[in-house]
Amino acid sequence: MKRSTPMRRNIGAKVQYYRRQMGLTQRELAARLQVNGCDLSETIVGHIETGHRAVSVFEIDKLTEVLHVDYNALFAQD
Repeated sequence: MKRSTPMRRNIGAKVQYYRRQMGLTQRELAARLQVNGCDLSETIVGHIETGHRAVSVFEIDKLTEVLHVDYNALFAQD
């Protein structure tokens, strides 16, 4: 059985979707992540959303916390 890769799961697009659902800009999301101990800049959030940067397990943990979503919401296959 073939497993899908994180790129095929569009984690960045899902981060963007949930960020917009909360009415946050990339800058505001970055600020909330920084307050929660995850030092990502607005630029890096943009790179994550466009798929130009991989996301670490720690960053995923903080994103789910700040965006108030379950891990499954980011990892669900499209």
